[in-house]
Amino acid sequence: MIYDEWVFHDVEHIYLQLVKKIRCAIYSGQLSTGEKIPSVREMAKMLHINPNTVMRAYKIVSNDKLIVSYRNGQCSVTTDGQYIAKKRVDIAKKLCCSYLNNMFTLGFSKDEAIRFIQDYSERLKIQTNLQ
Repeated sequence: MIYDEWVFHDVEHIYLQLVKKIRCAIYSGQLSTGEKIPSVREMAKMLHINPNTVMRAYKIVSNDKLIVSYRNGQCSVTTDGQYIAKKRVDIAKKLCCSYLNNMFTLGFSKDEAIRFIQDYSERLKIQTNLQ
């Protein structure tokens, strides 16, 4: 994992951005089950941020049961791959629900919303293949 390529903006608290980056890295498989992650101090140094910021983010992700912190300051991704898979599906469901609710609010029917996402996905696929 190349943590030092992570960048932060000033629109949202850095600790919340770090939480999202860690969660996404775990859900996407960029961080594997059981994989060691940098200690609070190591991560803070790599990202050029305050150790308290990292500690706050790690606490949230640890409360999510996605990482485990050890007494020696080391941390790792949970070894429970099924738990990660379940959380990933839960997030996908929330994203779908949000998308559909927004489309319904805009006056689209269920079929139109589904067709829209299918068409848009095809256009993205074509554009990606052209690059």
